[in-house]
Amino acid sequence: MVTMNEHDILVAANKLKPNLSTGPDGLPPLLFKRLRFSLARPLACLFAQLFSVGAIPDDWKNAIIVPTFKKGPTGMVSNYRPISLTCVASKIMERVIARHIYEHLYSNNLLSHMQHGFVKGRSTCTNLLETMNDWTLSVQSNKSVTIAYIDFSRAFDSASHEKLFARLYAYSIRGDVLTWLKNFLSGVSE
Repeated sequence: MVTMNEHDILVAANKLKPNLSTGPDGLPPLLFKRLRFSLARPLACLFAQLFSVGAIPDDWKNAIIVPTFKKGPTGMVSNYRPISLTCVASKIMERVIARHIYEHLYSNNLLSHMQHGFVKGRSTCTNLLETMNDWTLSVQSNKSVTIAYIDFSRAFDSASHEKLFARLYAYSIRGDVLTWLKNFLSGVSE
């Protein structure tokens, strides 16, 4: 299902934001972006080897946690959110694997038509527009509208990894991909 080839590496490296900070390895995204044509083949070989045995280098599981200001008074700790700065090579490999998983889910019609987040051509904006349209049509048809807001901002932090793995398996995401994901998430608290 997932192959690590030079093209995939080039696509992922090209999407790196060059102005972002370095991770624990001290290698900046700009280095990978500028040297992507020279690094594509060696990274593809490295990633293929790591992926085939489900290995994740220990350094890739480390992160530098940096507080990033959201809004409100700057003196309040609650107005900051933690950002994890990880190794750029890990980000590139993650993006390649994520793209393959997305393509599998999309091509097998496993994504709901109501899904907006993380779907090409859709966003929170398209979700709001579609929702507003649905509400407007209901009100115009003299139907009542009940709205419930749920904050899923920490949903991933509390998601059961075992349930996630079972769901992925049910969606035919198995073998090397599932092994790699299990190893990637091992040591991450649920």
